[in-house]
Amino acid sequence: MRITVVRGDITEQHVDAVVNAANSSLLGGGGVDGAIHRRGGPAIVEECRRLRAGHLGGGLPVGQAVATTAGNLPARWVIHTVGPVFGDGQDNTGLLASCFRESLRVADELGARTVAFPAISTGVYRYPLEEAAYVSLWTLARTPTSVEGVRLVLFDQKAYDAFDRARAALDPSDAEVEAELRSMPEKMWRETFEAADGLTAEDRDWTWGGGQKVESGATQAPYPVYSDRVRQLYVSLPGANIDWMKWMSGNPLLSDPARLADLPAADAARLATVYSRGERFSDGVFGRALQDGSLDAIVARLRTWYDTER
Repeated sequence: MRITVVRGDITEQHVDAVVNAANSSLLGGGGVDGAIHRRGGPAIVEECRRLRAGHLGGGLPVGQAVATTAGNLPARWVIHTVGPVFGDGQDNTGLLASCFRESLRVADELGARTVAFPAISTGVYRYPLEEAAYVSLWTLARTPTSVEGVRLVLFDQKAYDAFDRARAALDPSDAEVEAELRSMPEKMWRETFEAADGLTAEDRDWTWGGGQKVESGATQAPYPVYSDRVRQLYVSLPGANIDWMKWMSGNPLLSDPARLADLPAADAARLATVYSRGERFSDGVFGRALQDGSLDAIVARLRTWYDTER
């Protein structure tokens, strides 16, 4: 699927389907929602009312999507999705990613081959622009679909710049990362799997050191104390040559590493890099990933690639 980022008016896009950043009522609102309803005319809201009178009597849930006619728009369909209100006590990243996955699912059901998206949730719903841009592009790039072309249509330069930066942060490609993995010595792979397979409950129950006074009179900063086996895993775990701080910003994998099983091995290497590089700050990020199952998910995906895909 080809993904492009453009600056323009989403109501003027000649595509099969336009995605509307709707509210749960489906009856129109401000921003993109209002513009689509105004330009599309009464046919859109009439179909939305029929949906509300039927199975969507309680409104369209956040993160879900539904299609209607596009009315007078230069598209065949409008796909309505409801983005999350940022900071509303919910899984903002997961729900925003769901908007894009569900919209592509509906597009596939319609047979749409080209789809235009706005910057969902970045207006009155206050989702930080940089984070929303990365979640949007990351999700689109990793969602299986028959859609051939996706266009992210941004109304102003600030939004365009944020999405353009997010697109750049997705590099290198999966193929390039996997080429890096293939170049890594067998010894590194062997040590990684041996360390992971040998982990015990005691290894996972790491502790903190430091905090005591030193000769200069200063207090030594706390630091994580890991077993030899965990240190070996830290040293040998394959990673990727990426801008890891940009890659991790708003990334859905940080809250749902189990999804790695269905994603390219390159994403496992990228996530491994986040934890390995992050540990340089001695804040225990590698240890927490060990305890919450993230490292297990990374090693499992890399092992599958090593055994059957490389």
